Amino acid sequence: MKRSFVREKRTVAGSYMEVDLYTRTWQQEMKCKEPRGRRRKLTRPAQRNWNDKKSKKYAKLLIYTNFGENDYYLTLTYNSKHLPKTPAEAKRQQDNVLKKLKRLYQKHGVEMKYMWFTEYQFDEDEGFIKRIHHHVIINSGVSRDEVEHCWSKGRGKSFEMLGRTQARLIQPNESGLEELANYVTSQEKHENGRWKKGQRRWSSSQNLEKPYETKNDHKWSNRKLEMVGKSTDVGEELFLERFPEYRVLGEIKAKYFEDSGWHIHVAFIKNQNWSDSS
Repeated sequence: MKRSFVREKRTVAGSYMEVDLYTRTWQQEMKCKEPRGRRRKLTRPAQRNWNDKKSKKYAKLLIYTNFGENDYYLTLTYNSKHLPKTPAEAKRQQDNVLKKLKRLYQKHGVEMKYMWFTEYQFDEDEGFIKRIHHHVIINSGVSRDEVEHCWSKGRGKSFEMLGRTQARLIQPNESGLEELANYVTSQEKHENGRWKKGQRRWSSSQNLEKPYETKNDHKWSNRKLEMVGKSTDVGEELFLERFPEYRVLGEIKAKYFEDSGWHIHVAFIKNQNWSDSS
């Protein structure tokens, strides 16, 4: 029996896919209780704080899995009258607006899916350095005007908009949703110069489809992995032959570790006729 083998791990999220190649030993496998070769749905990582890269990555994968062209991207800001004094107050406003949105979608017979991101910076002496505001990705199916109208409180004569809102159609470009996903997941929540532990930086509806992961331990040899790592194109030609329905997104990352050998990471996007506008 060979002492080590090369694992190909694929993470698939809609039109987006990541492939990692790395060496595993049989000793590692014997200690690992997780079954190999099965499709496994990914779950949200435990979020110690928003600076957790795994949490950001999972949010990005959820975006790719559940949203696409002509869904909506909202930017929601408060006017001075309704600006929340605390994050907890902003969360209450968020909950009220989500109830309005849910009623709106139900009225039109459309299942609502969303991801809600909150951004602000706070200093004990100066107060809010960056005012609390929100970014929301939500599926289409109702008019943008009606969606924007939900950024409000009260009814009838007591109706008031909470501030400015802009609902834009999501228009993937040649990089798919990469720019949008990177933007909303790179926003930082910051209090008193430190990361606020235990707070959720983003939230989402419970009905989102989960990205999934598969593993293949029979496609690559250690020799082939080394060849890819040392090649001038970092194996791009081989990857495109392996996944002809995709193209490489960004640069292929290859790194050699003394204790475990080569690790290759590739991001892909499916070949589609994306719009030139973002």
